[in-house]
Amino acid sequence: MEQCIKIDENAKIVIDDNNYTLYYRRTNSKTSVQRKQWTLGGYFPTLESLLKDWVTNAPARHSQRLKTLGEVVAVIQKAERHIEKLLKENK
Repeated sequence: MEQCIKIDENAKIVIDDNNYTLYYRRTNSKTSVQRKQWTLGGYFPTLESLLKDWVTNAPARHSQRLKTLGEVVAVIQKAERHIEKLLKENK
């Protein structure tokens, strides 16, 4: 039985035996219809490694172009706070 946990509106975790899979919702640019679909973000041996990857790659997923190092740091910090909030909500 596949278990799915939402990280945010554009990311989710699928839990299988001994495996955590990260998916991102992205717009399909190959078709003329602009609809979002889930694409593979990676396979991870632990939940901790998956969440670290999600936080580390937050700047690459950001909707606007980042122009300064300060903006990159702010996006990473926001992602870290989001994970902390999710963990506190689910205690």
